[in-house]
Amino acid sequence: MLFDFMHDKVCFVCADKPRSAITAAWFGSIGLVFIAFIIGCASAGAVEQKALAFAGVWTVLLCIAMSIGGTLVMRRYQSPLAIGFFMGVVVVMANQCLILTAIFGEENQKHGNASAGAFATFAFFLFAVYAVFGGMLAIFRADLVQDADLPVISGISGAAAGAAAEAPAVPAAAVPPTK
Repeated sequence: MLFDFMHDKVCFVCADKPRSAITAAWFGSIGLVFIAFIIGCASAGAVEQKALAFAGVWTVLLCIAMSIGGTLVMRRYQSPLAIGFFMGVVVVMANQCLILTAIFGEENQKHGNASAGAFATFAFFLFAVYAVFGGMLAIFRADLVQDADLPVISGISGAAAGAAAEAPAVPAAAVPPTK
């Protein structure tokens, strides 16, 4: 009920074409990821703490991996499981970017490191884009899911077809002889 209200009343601008709105948000996030990668590599060399440099570069590499996996989900694998898993990954990455915003922002304030401040800014932009994108996925998930029909087994009909599709066949050699 809440998602229906959000779908119809709050997101009325993109409710007509949810796929194009989600695609635009996704490609916007991919563009920000590549900018964040460049800034992350630059700030990795400028920060004093190497653990902080690792956290920034590793998170950006995870964002790149999520961009590749998310593109596959959006284009090819639009099952309920894949979209739900993708929603969870987007929410986790949004939280990770918010945490990095705070950490790199503190590095900028304490040590006056401008590259850390730039990375904190782009991490916040990624947080905002991922949060909006995750909300869009949650609201419009019913518009994205493409259920494939179950395979039909020839020669079997009715309830027996469902049981035959679920039960594995046991070869005769695997059954021990009875005495």
